[in-house]
Amino acid sequence: MNVLVSCRRGNCSSGWNENRKVRVRPPSSFRRRYLHLIAIVFVGAVLSEFGIPTSAVAQVKVRVETVSGKPVFGALSRLTGSQLELQQESGDKQSVEIRNVLAISATDFDDVRGPPISKTPWLFLSTGDRLRMTSLVIDDDSIVAKWSSFTALPAISLPLELCRGFVMAVPSSAIQQGRSFDKVLSHQQQVDLITLSNGDRVEGEFISLEDEQFTLKTSIGAVRTKIDQTQSLVFNPDLVSEPETVERVAILSLSDGSTLHVSSIISDGDLMIGESIGGFEISIPVTTLHTIRFYDSNHVDLTRLKPEQTTVTPYLSMHREPKLNRNVIGGFLSLRGRLVPTGFGVTSGTTQTWKLDREYQQFRATVGIDDAAQGAGSVIFQVHVDGTVAWQSDRMTGASAPVEIPPVDLTKADELSLVVEFSDRGNVLDYANWCEPVLIRKPVDVAR
Repeated sequence: MNVLVSCRRGNCSSGWNENRKVRVRPPSSFRRRYLHLIAIVFVGAVLSEFGIPTSAVAQVKVRVETVSGKPVFGALSRLTGSQLELQQESGDKQSVEIRNVLAISATDFDDVRGPPISKTPWLFLSTGDRLRMTSLVIDDDSIVAKWSSFTALPAISLPLELCRGFVMAVPSSAIQQGRSFDKVLSHQQQVDLITLSNGDRVEGEFISLEDEQFTLKTSIGAVRTKIDQTQSLVFNPDLVSEPETVERVAILSLSDGSTLHVSSIISDGDLMIGESIGGFEISIPVTTLHTIRFYDSNHVDLTRLKPEQTTVTPYLSMHREPKLNRNVIGGFLSLRGRLVPTGFGVTSGTTQTWKLDREYQQFRATVGIDDAAQGAGSVIFQVHVDGTVAWQSDRMTGASAPVEIPPVDLTKADELSLVVEFSDRGNVLDYANWCEPVLIRKPVDVAR
């Protein structure tokens, strides 16, 4: 079988805007396993050179969230495409089938706040990935970037065609953070755009990043801007390659807040080797792991399903529509210092409804008021099934601990609604988050 790969900008014979199709042969499953083995050996050697320990088995303790609702604990020993192996304190090994796993979370980070997202660069990809990385060199084909938090790790190369853009220095203000991310994620102009730290804008065609300077081709010639004077760079969306939709995906969240969407993930207990849905491979130590969440046809990410109806009832005049995978003011979803990759950011007075047609047996999510509220806000979360309240939270504020919703029975459900009710002071700072919402499908033999 041949696969079509799009050449976005590099070496396209007809010029900048040409998308040349190149046929390549995908690696066989044997060759893929061989490449994974080579990667494990090579990266292990590199990490040893950098002084990073590669014996993480006894260090990385995890909590495994299962479909049954009963968590499993142990040290991550091995992860394949079909099975997870844990080492117990007794020395025994316990295996769990991946098809029964919703998430794997490193327990060492349960009570640890992640680093603040401000004052460091972030890279956004069309895969949905966000990476806390500093770009070193950009040419026609690729971005060479290094991790901002994992400074001992070597730089990596990413395809330029997947890049939506960068925010070079995220502001401290939550409102400004949302605006900065909107510049990258909501950009529609058919130009590449640089916004400088003083607010000036430069439009044109991106040429390169080298010697800590961006170069854009503009109507008045080449314009160069220093990287430390740049607030953001966003690429022409017409030249950004969108990956194909895949049913089976794992979302890998790292301890620095970075997220990666991968079509496969394996581990020998020391390293994690993942293949991005964008086609590139990533190899990182298990010690950087925060969470892996698994989605497929039976564990459905609700954020990938469009609501049948959304109703927002403002308390006064402030009207904010729900945000997908960001808080309601546009920043990263964040609950008590933990950055969350998927979910809905809403304000109180918001109801979202999905048609289920009795296909599912459970709903799960975690709720709370976003850290952007700085401890303020007050709401009540409700889950409605066919118009009846199936679960309701206590009054929650920005100081409340996040709440994991216990499995909500959907066995006979035609309709699911997520509702956030007003509590105190109208909707002031009611930045409510529905985090990592998942639908668990009925077994095939009982589905209608």
